[in-house]
Amino acid sequence: MGNISVQNVDLGSIFLLSSEVAFNADTLDVPANTTYQEGLILARTAATGRLVAFNAGGSGGAEIPKTVLSYDVENATAGLVQTPVRVAVTAKVRKQRLRIGAAATDDTGVTKAVQDQLRDYGIKPVNVTDLSVLDNQ
Repeated sequence: MGNISVQNVDLGSIFLLSSEVAFNADTLDVPANTTYQEGLILARTAATGRLVAFNAGGSGGAEIPKTVLSYDVENATAGLVQTPVRVAVTAKVRKQRLRIGAAATDDTGVTKAVQDQLRDYGIKPVNVTDLSVLDNQ
């Protein structure tokens, strides 16, 4: 007899009230061999005008959160890729699904200050309890 395994399927989205989300086409710089997850907070660099992953300790615009990535983006190549993306410009988002940095697996680092900055650009983080996640595992 085989082992029984449990697989949770995540049915949630980063967006609350998806009918009220506005998107914009833009360009995202994705470093070599990097995967960015849905919910990654993005900033705009002054040097290129393109989006990059938000970095609270960064400079040149990378330290100012502007928008949120609406789906996963992967660069499996050995160099930087400028990827066309659709990012949210007006939305209510689940705070628990926001990410800072490619390696982030939760909303660690998404401080009140970061949330306030996102609100300045039309992204409104909201604390919610996701009832679609099973708690008996």
